[in-house]
Amino acid sequence: MALLDEIAEKKRALDEARPLPQEVVHGIADRFELDLTAAAAALEEVPVKRAEIKTILERGSILRHRAVDEQRFVLNHRGALELMARLSFDPPAGAVTERTVAGFHAVLYHGIEDAAGKYRNGPPKDDPAGTAPDPAKLRVSMSALSTWMRKAEAGPDTPPDIAFEAHHRLSAIRPFETGNRATALLLCNLILNRAGYPPVVVGAEDRSLYLDLVERAWSVGDKTPFRDLMLRFLSQSLDFCLDAVAKGESGTP
Repeated sequence: MALLDEIAEKKRALDEARPLPQEVVHGIADRFELDLTAAAAALEEVPVKRAEIKTILERGSILRHRAVDEQRFVLNHRGALELMARLSFDPPAGAVTERTVAGFHAVLYHGIEDAAGKYRNGPPKDDPAGTAPDPAKLRVSMSALSTWMRKAEAGPDTPPDIAFEAHHRLSAIRPFETGNRATALLLCNLILNRAGYPPVVVGAEDRSLYLDLVERAWSVGDKTPFRDLMLRFLSQSLDFCLDAVAKGESGTP
């Protein structure tokens, strides 16, 4: 069975189990919050360890004797995930547009970067090779992305490929000075969530491969390896959710 067919079957199983018990929902949400925040911090080269992230999230506040901006990124990412949840499940939220993208970035870098939510005027920090598009073309590129996302109509029937394509297009534009990787994943996961899928997580063991395939997709136009990797991530997330449901139904701690 092809991976896409397996994913469809797993999603059907998850849909049939809904509504999930609240304790299962909370357990899944807590795990994804930690995994997604750790992944975002690593991708944006924020020097904070997973154990520290867990402590910061549990306390919900800045810890003493540690770098403030690093911890603020962790708490801001929680805020970005909360925004994603509102946009995923609130019917009046409307279409996903460039305003959505800017909103994610604004929350993610609030209190860290003066340019939070604003397009860059120079090259992004994650582009040492100098291959990013000219800043003068950003507004046109983002407007085109916004138009495409409106036509894609992210919603309950949206296939996962739409989320991956949105990630690819935003990654190719890299509209912000910093935070493009984390923002692209937030956008991707928002579209997946709207379609009833769990978010994709970039684990530490796959980080280098993910970055290589993201770059390959926009530099040489070969998106298939990136798509296949993202499908694998999605399949793993579905497995985690189904396992959590099974343990919840059996009463396994």
